[in-house]
Amino acid sequence: MTGASFYDMKEPTRWAEAPQTFSFSSLQAVRACPRRWQLVHSEWGSHSRFPERPQPAAIEGQIIHEALDLLARELGLQGRPAIGSDGFRAALDKCGFWAFFDSQVEVWNRRLASHPRAGPRYVLRTKPRDLANQAVCLFRERYRSGAGEVTEATVPEVGSAAAAAGAALVSLLQGRGALSEVRLDHPSLPLLGVLDLVVLEQDQSTTIVDFKTGAQKPAHEEQLVLYSMLWWRVTGERPKKAVVQYLDSTRVLAPTEKHLVAAEESAAKEVEQAKATLAARPAAARPGNDCSWCPVRPRCAEGWAFTESAPRAAGDAKRIDMEVTVASSPSATGFLGKRANGDEVSLVFDAAVGCGLPPAKAGDRFRIVDAATRAGGKEVAVLPWTEMYRL
Repeated sequence: MTGASFYDMKEPTRWAEAPQTFSFSSLQAVRACPRRWQLVHSEWGSHSRFPERPQPAAIEGQIIHEALDLLARELGLQGRPAIGSDGFRAALDKCGFWAFFDSQVEVWNRRLASHPRAGPRYVLRTKPRDLANQAVCLFRERYRSGAGEVTEATVPEVGSAAAAAGAALVSLLQGRGALSEVRLDHPSLPLLGVLDLVVLEQDQSTTIVDFKTGAQKPAHEEQLVLYSMLWWRVTGERPKKAVVQYLDSTRVLAPTEKHLVAAEESAAKEVEQAKATLAARPAAARPGNDCSWCPVRPRCAEGWAFTESAPRAAGDAKRIDMEVTVASSPSATGFLGKRANGDEVSLVFDAAVGCGLPPAKAGDRFRIVDAATRAGGKEVAVLPWTEMYRL
């Protein structure tokens, strides 16, 4: 645990403004809880945003995506050789595909070692070679040899040249067969998307592909329909298929023009609602079950009230969030606390953990996150990853 200054900050030092341009993920985050998005993206002292605890699985997924882009570009330059061929192996070597995973795991583990949040240091435990194998499994599902060059393509934001840019993008796809990391900006809405892969099929139809490393979710299909709409609006051509490629399966969509128009209308309304909601300081909170893992719940009164004291299984202990007033002078291994309902509870910790706790005296109030209950709730263990936010 640490007494880092942001544990003493009750609100941001600078509130976040609504994004100039929304992505699918930002719209989804604001839809779930405007308050959470706002608090996470605001400045907290020296931190440009709230320093969320890292999620190793998300980091590993990001590494896999970056490796897929790296490989796709190099294979395009090599004329898209067949998997297993000498040309394919040469492309793997030239882009440093296998070494990329080693270097990225090392880079991320250095970052995680200096992360400011309290608790044991996080590390990526999946072996680099295993991450590489996951990436290959994803890629080979969509890879077609000899289909032309795969390259990055960015469509600039609109203006008088929007139609020409869309036509140029179609021409590029026809000439090269596939494009990776395609950024598309909607011609009239503050909305963008970055497409993992766009493929020109043998019948000259277009397929939008998005790679996913996690479990299937309905939101993935919603995202692909939105991306198909962006491609349609930018190029004037409607994709015939949209594919979500998982590690172990594939979801194929065939969005109609009606689907794309509905997605566009829905996105336009959601953008306006998000901008209006985020103008408030603080923005509206939407308490629910997600509050139990929300990183900023100690600084959200509504979310805290919803989740406080709700036990969450964690091994043999019961995880708990709770607000307490220090009722005794803290010792090296604990102190007596009083909850809002008047109940007294003993907070205990190892001396080594106590050395990292923020300074406290009788009368101080804290919101305690991720502690563990014992003795039927009469005792609460402050663990190495428990955090104390001052009120």
